[in-house]
Amino acid sequence: MKQPAVIIGILIIVNACMWGFTLIMCSRALSGTGMYAEIQNILGGMAGMSTIIIGGGMSTLVPMMRKQLEADEK
Repeated sequence: MKQPAVIIGILIIVNACMWGFTLIMCSRALSGTGMYAEIQNILGGMAGMSTIIIGGGMSTLVPMMRKQLEADEK
């Protein structure tokens, strides 16, 4: 973990890929139907996963970046 900025970028890209996969799955579930109930759980689950991954990852990496910046200033 010598470069937290790289890890933050990776987290953002992984999150974007997960949302892309979610949208593709929702479009497949809705093809030819008018039902929202089929995708409601998919979207809700993905929103929760995204919050945990990005929120947890950022809350861990930001203090690490601050410590590194403070160490570089000294």
